[in-house]
Amino acid sequence: MPEIVTLTTPVTPPSLTTYRVVMLAMDWDSASIAIRLKGTNGETKFCGYQGATATTLMVALNKANLTSNSLQKRVLTQLIADGEIAGTISGSPD
Repeated sequence: MPEIVTLTTPVTPPSLTTYRVVMLAMDWDSASIAIRLKGTNGETKFCGYQGATATTLMVALNKANLTSNSLQKRVLTQLIADGEIAGTISGSPD
């Protein structure tokens, strides 16, 4: 099972209970990060960062050792920490 976040409170309708990362784009020139999540029933949610926050996150990701914590898990963890989504992460890296 890919890494997913199971939402603390499902979104209804349509009974959305999980999200997974399906797209991550980092633009160093414009200092922006775009993230697309896919939900339980194919719903999409877009999140992003800009400016100094995006630059800080991109530098951290660029230097990250991804052997113990996957890129997708890091993205989901950051979105939870920033209040974009609320839930618990499970699954294993693709």
